[in-house]
Amino acid sequence: MNVEILKYRCMKTKYFLLIFSGLLLLCACNKDKDLLVKTPSFDVTGYTIQDGIDSLGNPVKQVVFNMEGNADVISFYSGEVFHEYIYKDGHIIGTDAVKVSFAYEATVNHASTPPEWEQLSVQAATSFNGTVTAEGEGWTDITARFSLLRAQDMTGRVETSADISDLAVPGQPLYIAFKYITPAGRPVSNAYTTWDIFNFKVSQETLLGSAAVVDQTIAALPLYLFGPNDADDPARAARSVSTTARLRFRANIVAANWPLEAGAWAVAPPIVVEDEIDLGPDRPQSIKNRIDPVLTSYTYIYNEPGTYKVAFVASNVTTKGEAKVVKELEVVVP
Repeated sequence: MNVEILKYRCMKTKYFLLIFSGLLLLCACNKDKDLLVKTPSFDVTGYTIQDGIDSLGNPVKQVVFNMEGNADVISFYSGEVFHEYIYKDGHIIGTDAVKVSFAYEATVNHASTPPEWEQLSVQAATSFNGTVTAEGEGWTDITARFSLLRAQDMTGRVETSADISDLAVPGQPLYIAFKYITPAGRPVSNAYTTWDIFNFKVSQETLLGSAAVVDQTIAALPLYLFGPNDADDPARAARSVSTTARLRFRANIVAANWPLEAGAWAVAPPIVVEDEIDLGPDRPQSIKNRIDPVLTSYTYIYNEPGTYKVAFVASNVTTKGEAKVVKELEVVVP
């Protein structure tokens, strides 16, 4: 074969390969361009409020949002609790109070010789090893925080409560207890007061409401005794008892025991609270997917009046990524 012809064919092949490579590169660039994520052309132009009826026949407010443009995916934050765009990355709330509440009744068992001492008190401690004494070493008397009347001043059941947030250390246990004591030297066997405690509860208060940490109506408070005990005699029943319905304190009445110091503690399970509670991120409601038709309006029902910060998140998504716009507006529901 002629050398010149061979050179010509080699040159022609070289140019062809260069052109072919260029075409492949151009196609790849065009393909990448086609996959680029375009920012949605989307807007919320306003809203109207209509009166409606829910499935149970209750009146509700229907908010109709008007929209322009389109997006592959649209999500909606109603502005209600747990559905707020501001908390999309995480929702942390604080503890407003740690509240102790209970009701009580008291009866003087010997009207002509009422006890002059205060038999019942409310105590707090940061540790408890299961041992109790009359002195209550390691415990702090917090009775003054509550409205705890003397039996002779009562006319019926009394309810009382107090905030103990200042006593709680985040992440550490806090114990609350009732201490009932009858000192030595009672003049007669029935010179004492019977105390009944009902509905003892420790609650953690937040902006979302109240959550019980300890509840006597679910689990009775364990009793711990010190001093002589009438129930040590198998023929006698316990004087102080604890159930989910009632916590009752009564003194010994056996002749050999009533002149001696004795008593009982009812100690609640340890309370552990945190200054902050992580609720996780708030979640939106999906109102449009890629295969759905274009939305020109969206209706949402609010069950409560109020002012809500609403957010629509419109997204276009490809294998190359996501582009989105966020439209926020304030909605006032009368």
